[in-house]
Amino acid sequence: MKKTNPYIVVTIILFGLLLAVPGLLLFALKGTQQSGENRAMAEIPAFDFSKMDTFPSQFDRYVNDHFPFRNLLLDLSFQYSLINHQSPIPQVVIGKNNFLFSGEGEQILFDGTLEFSEEKMKMIVDELLERQAHYYREGIRFYVVIAPTAYEIYPEYLPDYLQRTNETATDRFCRMMSKKAPQIPFLYLKEQLLRSKQFGRLYYKNDNHWNPIGGYHATEAILNLMRHDFPQLPSSINDKFILTPYIRTSGNLGNMLVVRNQFRNLATDTDYKVSFIDSVQYALCENPKRKYEAPAGFAYPWEYEWRYTTNQEKQPKILVIRDSYCAAIIPFLTPWFKESVFIFDAWQYRSNDDIILQEKPDIVLLMIYEPHIRNISNE
Repeated sequence: MKKTNPYIVVTIILFGLLLAVPGLLLFALKGTQQSGENRAMAEIPAFDFSKMDTFPSQFDRYVNDHFPFRNLLLDLSFQYSLINHQSPIPQVVIGKNNFLFSGEGEQILFDGTLEFSEEKMKMIVDELLERQAHYYREGIRFYVVIAPTAYEIYPEYLPDYLQRTNETATDRFCRMMSKKAPQIPFLYLKEQLLRSKQFGRLYYKNDNHWNPIGGYHATEAILNLMRHDFPQLPSSINDKFILTPYIRTSGNLGNMLVVRNQFRNLATDTDYKVSFIDSVQYALCENPKRKYEAPAGFAYPWEYEWRYTTNQEKQPKILVIRDSYCAAIIPFLTPWFKESVFIFDAWQYRSNDDIILQEKPDIVLLMIYEPHIRNISNE
């Protein structure tokens, strides 16, 4: 009888252990690993012959969330990425001094790879011209304001491998607006914010939005744009409020990185409470919503409609079609209007004619975050 090679036997045993041990540890350690993440971990699916089509994917999610030494391996992976000034996830770019930038859509706008054709731009400009003409017939003034990304305001904090294209899609859109729609009061806030950097940091380090300081400077520029048609608006609100700093322990970009508690510092930043002095409170209050129906599938339906009033009856009424970037200007904008209505229509920026017909504002402001310009809908 031929003897079995002991090395083959050992190899088979070791290979079997290599396959079996992770599975044994997976069940031995069940319930003992804490994720450290702000989400519920996948539960082990029940085995059911009638549901075999979904079982493999459910079990795969369970294994991905509970494999042995997952936390240790994630920590090591994150540490390696941060030591090398790299982000472990594509949604976040780690800049200099731990300044975080949004990846994907904002990055491709900055580096010039965002697809935004001249034909699409012309369609949007034509749509804005149609809106202005329609509003004008109703006695409504129309304004368009573009909010820049942190890439444009703080390029000095970007990693060296990220370079700006010679001309972004926003640059081309602004040129087309100037050429084909000069009658629309239009403002791209980049230059105003670059000039305002000397007065304090305008954007969060852990979030892709501007902070209340940025919101204040944006509001000053917006009021200045509208003052030509509405001279009763204040020439400046610089002395009308107080900013009280406090520590902010969350931010949409920082939170994406903080799957481990040891990276909590990346989600910590300074924020500000906005308090107006007593003489300009104007009995500002939040009004009950009219309960307009939010777009189907909108992730934040409670933010679809916000409305405020003051006792300043001689001031105009404003309706703002907005996105999340507008939130920081709301405290600074609302005291100067008798009524303010804000519609967040899931980044579609529609004309919302039915709402405007009911609200009858004096002003419609379309405020757009620059990566989303191409989302403007003609319905």
